[in-house]
Amino acid sequence: MKDVLLKVVGVLLLLTLYIVYKVNQKFPVDSSVEIKKYVSTFQIGEILKEKKVVDSSYIFFLYSKLKGNNLKAGYYEFKGDLSISDIYKIMREGFVKEYIFTIIPGDNLFIIGNKLQREGILNKEEFLNFTLNSENVKRYELEGESFEGYFPPETYRIPFKAGIEDVVGIFLREFRKKYLPYKEKFSNKINFYQGMIIASMIEKEAFLEEEKPKIAGVILNRLEKDMRLQIDPTVIYALVIQNSYTGKLKRKDLTVHSPYNTYRNKGLPPTPICSFTLSSLEAVLNPQRHNYLYYVLSKDKKSHVFSQDYETHLKNIKQKLKD
Repeated sequence: MKDVLLKVVGVLLLLTLYIVYKVNQKFPVDSSVEIKKYVSTFQIGEILKEKKVVDSSYIFFLYSKLKGNNLKAGYYEFKGDLSISDIYKIMREGFVKEYIFTIIPGDNLFIIGNKLQREGILNKEEFLNFTLNSENVKRYELEGESFEGYFPPETYRIPFKAGIEDVVGIFLREFRKKYLPYKEKFSNKINFYQGMIIASMIEKEAFLEEEKPKIAGVILNRLEKDMRLQIDPTVIYALVIQNSYTGKLKRKDLTVHSPYNTYRNKGLPPTPICSFTLSSLEAVLNPQRHNYLYYVLSKDKKSHVFSQDYETHLKNIKQKLKD
């Protein structure tokens, strides 16, 4: 009986040593593998063996069970001399293949769509069809007719083969984390969504950070006096929606029929017109108090010249046009 027990212990010891050896044995790997959500650990082992990432699905399965089984779904690229323990660590940490994608302040949905397509992440039309659909906005319990303004300027990590809802979810997580806390700071006079719309216009208008509260003051002054805002970037956005923007705003464009044209319509446009920084949103909350109603870009195009009345505004425009 003692001999049998010793033999069993010996076999188990040899088996353990073999498994430890196999788990840490490195061999060259060059393979791409997609692991979908809700796939079992055993199935993952089978997929890895089929793709020649590991040579034993059973040992991978046993090792994963012993280590905690916390494998993440995603698209992986395995390259180099790797062991089963290396593969497990990569999948436990979720080191999936990713795109590094950047939204800069002032990008609108159309620019973001172009970037996503250019970088091979999503088809532009698929992106726009989804993000310009008001029903999809409601699904995420958000306000507005589109997702314009909800995708903050930031550098994002987007997993390879991410779908449209995955990408939108990544952008919205950043919005909810950094921007949504500002909602409680707004009042009934200017609510959060209206603040987003104003912030987007400030983002497109301001050349200097320190000018943002001053421009916010002009916009709020004009709204209080029931004046048209007459902000050029809103007209440009209207033209972009209609696919008729040539890259330069012309005088005739100021008459375009669109709810975004603040030369024709009083009040705010129906949605934000671009992504915006927190400093633009903060400028809406903390506008500079003054009596300015007009501003024009300075001659050196580095700042703005502000005025309280239309006559002075016209003089400032003429001064700008002088050689």
